[in-house]
Amino acid sequence: MPINKLFGGNIPLMGQALNLRSERQGLIQSNIANLETPGYKVQEFSFDNVMKTVMAGQGTLSQTHDKHLALDPVDVSRGHDFKKEDRPVDIDEEMLKLSENQLMYEIASRLIGKKFDGLKYAIEEGGK
Repeated sequence: MPINKLFGGNIPLMGQALNLRSERQGLIQSNIANLETPGYKVQEFSFDNVMKTVMAGQGTLSQTHDKHLALDPVDVSRGHDFKKEDRPVDIDEEMLKLSENQLMYEIASRLIGKKFDGLKYAIEEGGK
């Protein structure tokens, strides 16, 4: 039985969320690093919009040949939602976004860990 069937596809989806949170963290850190750069505009992408795209199965390309490389749906959809806001960097707002993003990353990673703990429990108890 594929692992996707065992957990209803949650693990790959949460993995995508972790990847996306990691990318957003880097973008926020870049904004903070460029706080005093003249003319720098805040860069952002909407986590919610990209996750909706991923969950709907959009942002994937069909493979017409088995040797074609598959593109990551997060990379495909994120390119459409990336934007530069026409405002300078506000350190308080960026620090708030940074801490919120970090917290959400931790939650997603713990959820994945709990899924694997459940699998480990099932394997250990099933063998008794």
